[in-house]
Amino acid sequence: MLRTLVLVTVALAFQSAYAAERITVQQLEQRLAAPASAASDHSEVPLAVLQDATLAVQIDNIQLSERLTRATLERILKEHSFGLRTQRELQLLADRSALLDPPASELPDQPAPDLSQQQRMLDAARAYVFQTLTHLPNFFAMRTAERFSGISPEVNQTGMPVHIGLYPRGASTREITFRNGREVIDPMKGQRPVQSMPQMGLESWGEFGPEPAIVLVGVSTGTIAFHHWEQASTGLAAVYRYSVPEQDSKYEVNYTCNGSNAFHAQPAYHGSLSIDPVSGAILRLTLQADSKADDPITHVASVIEYGPVDIGGRTYICPLHALAFSVEEVSVCFRDLKDQALVHNRTLVRPLILNRTTFSDYHRLGSTHKIITDVPETPQEPKE
Repeated sequence: MLRTLVLVTVALAFQSAYAAERITVQQLEQRLAAPASAASDHSEVPLAVLQDATLAVQIDNIQLSERLTRATLERILKEHSFGLRTQRELQLLADRSALLDPPASELPDQPAPDLSQQQRMLDAARAYVFQTLTHLPNFFAMRTAERFSGISPEVNQTGMPVHIGLYPRGASTREITFRNGREVIDPMKGQRPVQSMPQMGLESWGEFGPEPAIVLVGVSTGTIAFHHWEQASTGLAAVYRYSVPEQDSKYEVNYTCNGSNAFHAQPAYHGSLSIDPVSGAILRLTLQADSKADDPITHVASVIEYGPVDIGGRTYICPLHALAFSVEEVSVCFRDLKDQALVHNRTLVRPLILNRTTFSDYHRLGSTHKIITDVPETPQEPKE
């Protein structure tokens, strides 16, 4: 039965490889509301399993033109009883759309702030990043990273039937420590050899201040302007678009292929910055590097979402979720091949690598003391 299901799923994937579409979130919801049809002549496979596999493959081949926000995804999953695979592909679809703007229908009907208000919000954001975010209390938190890779519609340039989809490539969880304004690595873990901790894709770093700081310093010589309002979990968020030129970039991209062909660059980059208009807290940050044609790694991008967490009885705005994207230009690993046709084909089939990080279980780092004074003596029993 399992073998039959695998064959059916692969067949569906190849049949739909040419059907990658760019649709809106509303069109996605309309398709999800329609009854799922499964392949026939496979009566030995449960219908629910076939429907789950069919719908998941269809979602694999969709490219959204708008962001599938966390709130909309949660609502969709509550309204439908999807199988586990369909739920996973919907989450990956939302991840793949994370660099886009939400649908216009989800944007608040709020007039744009005037120039003085825009500047005040930017000044508040700078104060928040340099005075608050980097001066959080010492704490522990759990960092869980899930890794996915595969061919997505966004990067498929083959024009041939290929197996579209991102697939799990492992996960890891580790405890992180934030002490004296920076994230630190456990000294015992830091002594482990790199070979025992293989990483895939773009390793995100700087969520607790360095990345927002790099952006806010960079835009002082780049450009930044208010773009629109969004509805965040904490209320309204002012969204700015920014860009930083290469000569002023402090954003680093490092890459090696099979332990060789080392690559280092500080490319130009652009993205968006979502700011709480009252406190100046950073609520969301996106960053996309401007890769060059001959770079061995392209489509380098990251998304960080912040929200309220409790640390030691007080509420702070801290990282909750992060995404890191990268695409390997596979031919750089095969430059010594004599078959140039093979090299060319490899450049067309380029894997997208996605790392999804979740931060949870924030706990104040410290010790608790309890001092008891003037304890009355325990009365002794009278002797008989």
